Amino acid sequence: MNTLYIVPTPIGNLGDITIRSLNLLKENEYIICEDTRIAKKLLNLLDVDTGNKKFISYYEPKETELTPKVLAILLENDAVFTSDSGTPLISDPGYKLLKEIRTNFKNRIKIEVLPGATSITTALVASGQPTHKFTFLGFLPTKKVKKERLFESLKDHSQILNGSYIAFESPYRVEKTLKIMGSIYKDNVTISLCRELTKKFESIKTGKPIDLLEKIDKKEIKIKGEFVLVFSFNS
Repeated sequence: MNTLYIVPTPIGNLGDITIRSLNLLKENEYIICEDTRIAKKLLNLLDVDTGNKKFISYYEPKETELTPKVLAILLENDAVFTSDSGTPLISDPGYKLLKEIRTNFKNRIKIEVLPGATSITTALVASGQPTHKFTFLGFLPTKKVKKERLFESLKDHSQILNGSYIAFESPYRVEKTLKIMGSIYKDNVTISLCRELTKKFESIKTGKPIDLLEKIDKKEIKIKGEFVLVFSFNS
């Protein structure tokens, strides 16, 4: 039985790669990844010889189309599945492939998931927000109306959760998101804007929506790179 290894990659600091992950990247010929250019660059930085590697691109929205190709490889070979950054499948492609294996190929392909880096728990712990319970929202909706509906729905949910919420947001929309949150929640929410996690210029700024917007205006928060938002409601 061949094995598909789900291998997390660093979210910033290259030193966060695990020994087991590094060994699997070195040992396996087939590397399934979202962006082959990023994967090759990462492996080169990790001193992994890419000369004899076969990189297979697996990305949205072509997961359904690419799944048979990947399955054909796995029926004959072991392979590593990586993401551009962090733990694969977390708001990234791969779910459809693993579901297909679990459903129809569980006796022919083994899945091994390695623990490793993820910006979700890194941001949560670093933020100083409640950690006993949390809900991951993935990427926030891009449309204003859908975003407003989501934030409105959390008013009632927050009374049940009594913990933290974590979401990804684009630098192009983070200011508008803070304004929407300020309009809906007023001062009843505390938000941590996390970016460049584990990197040299890691930044974690916490406050009310109006405070964070002021820091953005003053250039104390750089609008660059993907943001991880951690927020909780005041009791």
